[in-house]
Amino acid sequence: MDVCIGKSYHIKDDFFDLVNDSQLMSNKENEKYRPHFFFFADPKIPGIYWAVPQSSKADKYRNIMNKKIEKFGKCNTIVIGTFAGKDCAFLIQNMFPVIEKYVDHEHTVSGNSVRIHKNLSNEIISNAMQVLSIHNRGKKLIFPDVDRIYNILKEELQK
Repeated sequence: MDVCIGKSYHIKDDFFDLVNDSQLMSNKENEKYRPHFFFFADPKIPGIYWAVPQSSKADKYRNIMNKKIEKFGKCNTIVIGTFAGKDCAFLIQNMFPVIEKYVDHEHTVSGNSVRIHKNLSNEIISNAMQVLSIHNRGKKLIFPDVDRIYNILKEELQK
């Protein structure tokens, strides 16, 4: 499957079995795929993408975001934006690396592809890159063990 930046995807169960990280959002609920993920390319290794979970619970995450802004003056771990005509939370704090092999299918609405607006896409990527930079300096802002997952995927790409 060719991953296109600006679209939303679902991830195969095999990925979640492989990395076995309890901090990852569960992949299915009531036999339905959830959540879906916004992807952007890793700046270092071609073939690795970062998957940012999307949540329809925008109000819940807006409250969390506002509390972080009150406490820290800003929040770059959650972005609220419109996806498929509805408010959606993009959870940078829950992002993780993945490779194309584990992408199951593109998220569609009524069989139609849904693109994430370019400005929103740019905001998510900008915030995610800031969070990754802070993470690489030793501050834990991302819940899953992204370093361990990244190394698993790096090894898999080298095979």
